[in-house]
Amino acid sequence: MRLWLARLFGPDRALYAELKKLIGAYPSELEWYKMAFSVPVPFLSREAYLADSYERLEFLGDAVLQLVVTDYIFRHYPHFDEGEMTELRAKVVNTDYLVEVAQRLMLPQFIRSQGPLPKRLDYLADVVEALIGAVYMDLGFDRARYFIVRRIFPLINWARMEATEFNYKGRFLELVQQKQLGQVEFVVQERRRTSRGEVFVVCVRLNGKEISTGTGLRKKEAEQAAARAALRLLSE
Repeated sequence: MRLWLARLFGPDRALYAELKKLIGAYPSELEWYKMAFSVPVPFLSREAYLADSYERLEFLGDAVLQLVVTDYIFRHYPHFDEGEMTELRAKVVNTDYLVEVAQRLMLPQFIRSQGPLPKRLDYLADVVEALIGAVYMDLGFDRARYFIVRRIFPLINWARMEATEFNYKGRFLELVQQKQLGQVEFVVQERRRTSRGEVFVVCVRLNGKEISTGTGLRKKEAEQAAARAALRLLSE
């Protein structure tokens, strides 16, 4: 009864109504969503940061999103092998795409911050994942899956995703930065002449250690091949 009154007459009644439109159900615990839309600022204390920042929910939401996308690809692409499924999933959960999702769902209207927002829009991808985490914590996995399938998946052009050439190098560098794995170098190891023309051999070094190599008729092509191999290594 008290929750019903809060939804209709409380100070957060407008937020309750907007979230119902967004996720397809009334929230039970509004604080999860307020946290999901709280962009952290550098000067917060550790206690304040953990209590009022989306990043813990982002961590959770990322895992839920990965699972739901993986399940969808596994069921709808039976002709894909492991590498092809991994590649398609990476395209769907790509930062640039999730930024677009945030904008199309009009999530910026919900965001609150104690300081200026970052100039780069990458944080909007984090907000999408944090919102998924909030739905999961508040209403459970089934509702979080419903939100992803009914609100995010319709925004995906799956055929275009399949056809799009994936930026393995960009994704690898993004992953290294997210996980704070260290310094990355792409080094041309060899250039040799063949009947097809000049071939480049590029290796990826992580903190000075070679972790993968790739070949191509252009340097960029070899870098992409090496980055693809490195991504597979990190996902194992």
